[in-house]
Amino acid sequence: MRAARAHRFVAGIVSLLALSSAVEAGTETAVLTVTATVLSSCTIEGGTLDFGDYVTGQLGDLDGVGEITLTNCEGQVTIAMDGGTNGSVAARKMANAGSTLDYQLYRDPSRSQIWGEGGQAFVGQILASQATLQVFGRIPGGQSVPPGTYVDTVNITLTF
Repeated sequence: MRAARAHRFVAGIVSLLALSSAVEAGTETAVLTVTATVLSSCTIEGGTLDFGDYVTGQLGDLDGVGEITLTNCEGQVTIAMDGGTNGSVAARKMANAGSTLDYQLYRDPSRSQIWGEGGQAFVGQILASQATLQVFGRIPGGQSVPPGTYVDTVNITLTF
């Protein structure tokens, strides 16, 4: 009996081994999505356009020049400037305690191309890793305003 039991035990193990080798292992596949967002290092730094002293009622215009700096912006860029805090692109104004002083910003030294938005924005190719663009300003003569420091803030938008 003991031999018969051992024989059945061995036969059972052999049967299990035969069954397990006949069953295949399961397989599944999946996907790993790998992403990265690369941001441009193109930056713009605004500056100051200080006209200096304007004498109230002076007859002649007062011109000034400011600069903005672009870094790592090689290629085509568009630079727009809004109308400032106190006016519009067509009629920019600096303010002081309720009084305003008209001025304008231009893209060219002859002060014939207003620097604004849309069709008045600067569009050009930047060919260096750092570029400085001049902003030409003008306060028209003939304005009689109270003395003081007149200020405006213009937002610059860089598109690259």
